[in-house]
Amino acid sequence: MLSAAEKENLYLIIEAVLGVDAALRDAKSSYGEQTVEIVEQMVEANATCNANMKELVQDLLSGGRVMAKGWLRRAISQTRSYVKHSGSFRGYGCQVTTKSRWKTAILTSF
Repeated sequence: MLSAAEKENLYLIIEAVLGVDAALRDAKSSYGEQTVEIVEQMVEANATCNANMKELVQDLLSGGRVMAKGWLRRAISQTRSYVKHSGSFRGYGCQVTTKSRWKTAILTSF
């Protein structure tokens, strides 16, 4: 059984990955050990999605795979540098996909 503080902290993790969601917040009092396991899997899946998207963007923006000339090539190079140096790549697509896959599992995990 999770303490109230653990449930609150678990919701903060869920919110960080999926965004603010009233249904998930309202279900917080029902969170249990199964919820912890589901959220752990969700966080791992989301991290994998974001890593794959970051790799895709870097591959698309690498000099060898871009056929653009002139100003577009310079813009792409600048974007590539930004993507490589960003600490994280939190794409909205990964957030939406993760939420659609894991929200129901979290809500029914008690």
